[in-house]
Formats: sequence, C-alpha cells, structure tokens
Amino acid sequence: MRNKKLFIGFAIAVVFLLTAELYIYLDYTRVSKEEVKISFIVTGDNLDRWENMKAGAETAAMDNDCIVDFINSPVEYGVDGEIEALSKQLKDGADYVVVASVDYEAMKEFVNTNYLSDKVIFVKNGSLADFKDSIMTDDYRLGADFAQYIKADGKADKLVLVSTIEDLDTMELMEGLNDTFKDSNVKIEYRKLSATSGTINQSMYNLGQSGLFDGFITLDFATLEAAARAQGKLKKPVLIYSIDNSKEAVYYLDSNVINALAFKDDYSMGYLAVEQALLGNNKSPDNKNESLYYISDKETIHSDKLEKVLFPFVK
Repeated sequence: MRNKKLFIGFAIAVVFLLTAELYIYLDYTRVSKEEVKISFIVTGDNLDRWENMKAGAETAAMDNDCIVDFINSPVEYGVDGEIEALSKQLKDGADYVVVASVDYEAMKEFVNTNYLSDKVIFVKNGSLADFKDSIMTDDYRLGADFAQYIKADGKADKLVLVSTIEDLDTMELMEGLNDTFKDSNVKIEYRKLSATSGTINQSMYNLGQSGLFDGFITLDFATLEAAARAQGKLKKPVLIYSIDNSKEAVYYLDSNVINALAFKDDYSMGYLAVEQALLGNNKSPDNKNESLYYISDKETIHSDKLEKVLFPFVK
C-alpha cells in the first residue's frame, strides 16, 4: 500500500513538473516572439490629415503581434525626404514600410532599383496595376462614379474642374470624369490653379462670379477651401462637388456649403495595409478589393454606413 501511494505521489509530481515546464515554455515563446514592426511614411508637416489612416492601422494592429508607427516627412523635402525616412526605418528594424508618396513614380523607381518591393507597401497614392501589395483607391473608377452621380443629380449643365496639383491620382480622376461626361448634357472645363492662398481665392471667386459655370468640381483640399470661401461672397451661390477626405470636407457637406462629396476611405486603407503586412505578401486581405471610397450628399451623410467612415469618432 505504501509503495502504491509513493508511486501515485511520484506520478502526480511528474505531471505537475511537465505542466509547469510546458507553461514556462509557452509563456517564454509568447514573450520572446518578436512583434512585426510596420512604419507608415506620409508627407505633411503634421499627422492631422492622416488621422483616419492612423486610426485604421492602429485598430488592425491592436489584437495582433504588431507595432505601428507613423512618420511624417515635411512637405518641403518632397520624395527625397520620404526616401530618406523609408531607408532609416528599414535600417532601424522595420519589417515593412507603408508609403503614401507625393511622387509615386520616383518612389516606385527607388523601391524597384533597391529590390525593396517585398518590404514596401504602397497606400493611397499610385497605380493599382504596379504592385500586387498596394492598397489604393481606383481613382479612375471614383471619377467615373462621381460623374455619374453629378449627371443623375441633374442640377448642372456646365462645371469647371479645378485642381492645384496634377499627380497620377488627379490625372486618373480627371480621366474618369472626362470619359463619363463625354457626350452627356453636362459640359466641363479644366483649370489648373495656383496654390498660393490669395491667388487661388481670387481665381475661384472670379470663376464663380463670371456666370459662365453652374459651379465647381474640386479635386484637392486647396480648391475645396477656396470654393467654400468664394461661396460665401458670391452674389448667387454655385454648385460645389468635391473630391477630398479631410474632416473639413465633411463639415462643409454637413453644413450645406458643398453639394456632394467623394471621400476616399483612409481608415480602411490603413487597416488593410497592416493586414497585408501581417500576411507577409503571401496573399491579400479578403476585403482588399472593396472600392475604398464613398459618395455622399446631405441626405446620406448621417446614414449608419457613412457615419462610420465620415466621422472618425464613431468608429
């Protein structure tokens, strides 16, 4: 009997020791496992305009072994500043760098020349066809869909298309708009405007006051701001259709300053970029092929679906 009790005690002790060793091993593995480090390189003098993308990225990283960091490259440094920041992040141990570049072609050339395509994910700005791991809006499709909305709205016969920049995204937007308005009752003219504050404000006022156009289609934040300022000074209000993703654009829409807004979903782009990195380039996130943009007006801005996109605090 005594031997039997000793055997049982010994067996219990062995099981206890094995359990303790397994727990220590699993705990050590969990602690020692290196987290995936993902750096976002974005251009701007601060991160205010990237708050939606940052929120999406941080949400995706929250429940994963992942560290997300946002680095802003000053506007004055251009693509050279972005390249320097990208190189530094990789040198400092980033596993992946997500880039929203102001000069996509130059950044793409740098990435290809230095064989970094397995480490760099392009987001927001660029060509959908160039990199399988890019997370971008289809700007041509956005422009085409927005033109269809404006045609269906039926309020405009002639609009002036305005922008201060002519990068790849803007040109694809314009191509989608032009192709869709072609042979329709809505006629458009394009004007590239100076981004200088006083000049653009006067130009937008003059265009609105001329009576030659029913209103504007603005393609960037600068022309949106100038159109909003002009609207308050014009003798006769004009139509304003805007493509922008800033919180100011949402405010203008909610305040009836602009008629409709095409809004790129930066939140989802940030979320999907992190998911793409965590997948290790082996496959794409299940929802990668979503449109990543929304078209809203005063009637739809507070729908359940759009509030989650247009108002960050709802997310």
